[in-house]
Amino acid sequence: MRPDGFGGMAVLITADAILGKSTNDILEDFLAENDSGPGNGEHILLRIREDAVREHIGQAIEADPTLTRMTIEMISTADIHAACLAVVERSDLSEERGAAEFRAALAAIRRAEQRRAAAG
Repeated sequence: MRPDGFGGMAVLITADAILGKSTNDILEDFLAENDSGPGNGEHILLRIREDAVREHIGQAIEADPTLTRMTIEMISTADIHAACLAVVERSDLSEERGAAEFRAALAAIRRAEQRRAAAG
């Protein structure tokens, strides 16, 4: 790592795939493994799966023959990986996260009310 940098990434390149995780992803995995109980966890709300992106490519090409002259076989795993990274980098889901956290707060209130009603 550079002295003026932060973050990082690990990449595994094989004949069949390119796999990578950012230091943020690695930390999320560690936190998920070591969650010591209620109130301490973070919950992943969204992940983009590259295999699902490949399925969508096939569906899009099949549904609209005018979309491209490319075939699904012409689109590499590296193309999909780079596209996913670009979409994630350009996406801002802060409003969706806030809405999900608020819905979870309301659900927690309802659960606590149900628990208290059942106890007494």
